[in-house]
Amino acid sequence: MNKLFGLILFALFVNFTFAQTVEFQVDMGVQAAKGQFTIGDPVKLAGNFNDWNNGIDVMTDTDGDTVYTITKTFNVGDTLYFKFIKGADGWESIDNREYIVPAGSSVFFAYFNNDDQYAVPDSIDVTFSCNMEFEIVSGRFNPSTDTLSVRGSFNSWGDNSLLFKSLTDPNVYEGTFRLYTFEGETFSYKFAYFSPTGTTWENDPNKTYVVTGDDMNYGAAFISRTFNDATLSTVTNFPVTIKFTVNMAGAVSAINGQPFTSIENVVLCGANAPLQWPDGGWPSADSTKTIKLYDNGTNGDITAGDNIWSRDVTFPQYSPLRIQYKYGANWGLATNQGGNDNENGVGADHFINLTSDMISATVENVFGTMGDHTLVNVVTDVRDLQNGTPVTYELSQNYPNPFNPSTLIRFAIPQDGIVNIKVFNTLGQEVATLVNEYRSAGNYEVNFNASSLTSGVYFYTITSNNFTQTKKMMLLK
Repeated sequence: MNKLFGLILFALFVNFTFAQTVEFQVDMGVQAAKGQFTIGDPVKLAGNFNDWNNGIDVMTDTDGDTVYTITKTFNVGDTLYFKFIKGADGWESIDNREYIVPAGSSVFFAYFNNDDQYAVPDSIDVTFSCNMEFEIVSGRFNPSTDTLSVRGSFNSWGDNSLLFKSLTDPNVYEGTFRLYTFEGETFSYKFAYFSPTGTTWENDPNKTYVVTGDDMNYGAAFISRTFNDATLSTVTNFPVTIKFTVNMAGAVSAINGQPFTSIENVVLCGANAPLQWPDGGWPSADSTKTIKLYDNGTNGDITAGDNIWSRDVTFPQYSPLRIQYKYGANWGLATNQGGNDNENGVGADHFINLTSDMISATVENVFGTMGDHTLVNVVTDVRDLQNGTPVTYELSQNYPNPFNPSTLIRFAIPQDGIVNIKVFNTLGQEVATLVNEYRSAGNYEVNFNASSLTSGVYFYTITSNNFTQTKKMMLLK
């Protein structure tokens, strides 16, 4: 009797302590009915249990009911994060799914994208319009070499939906695509541009659009945005240098969950130029897109050998105020099979928030501690006029820039004399005279109101005694 009781307890112990199976099921019927999935295309499963690799766990539909399945084994209590993928790379556009493995075999069932409703679709022509002005004036986007596309759930996040320069505005890129949809459907999308050095995506989160009844009645929809939804209030007025520091002391490997035995290199990647996300799942071949940090007292590192890796990174003028990034360690080493060891937490990154008048700052990170971080050692460009006599002529960059409709121009003259400040358009035509009078040596500022002018690039020139200097500014309305 005691022996039997012991066997029962052992069986229960095995059942509740060791590995349990989970059958994943995803219904692709609604996707197929909407024309968003072709029967016969692969359906896959990717998550934190397979390094988010979309080529390992291929699901099957043996009975042809459009419900694809795969069975995997986990430990009781494991927390799983995952998504389903259709076709080559059609990831679900919803947040990562979460499932805690229970005791005993279990089934996880879902509709792809949680979409269990089907209505008869109809075609509409959707025009996407994206204003790239801030990306162009900052030098991040080169119209001569770079291309812009829109990617989203409507095209399985493919890269073949290119936008082209508008006939009426060289800063605006547009493209019209036929979608088969219905009133009330929500699709997500982002703009992304391609340069010889890589791909730049808009910041998270994804943009969304809900198809309206008017869209269906007219058979057309028009979506107009700026890249990263940038406005004068959401970008920097100056180049900003950020000292990125990350404390690697006691850092834990995301590959095996153990503390690093040694750290040979640390790299920085992100969503905002000059930071880049490596393409194709962070392969080692993409290491040229990373920014290397140092712990040797050079290249912006403060103290050598203190396990705090650092690097100064300058974001160009008109950069977004919210910066998204992530660290990786031991990139390309044989111990990592030539790969990388990125911070843990798929879908979670670091963020810092700049201000429009910021010049420099420092962010202090701990490897693996994701989320929003406070900047320290912040320096801004807010300066008072000096009372003393300047020693050199100076024409400062207008502030703010771009502006609408007013901007402040500061200048300094070390000698008494006639001062003339004029504004010209790109054709060389004079559009305003701001100063034309005798001034004593000193520091001055003048306000320029351009409410009567059209958007565009303008030049302002100071002439005093034998000194002449010209600077460029941009009016955005």
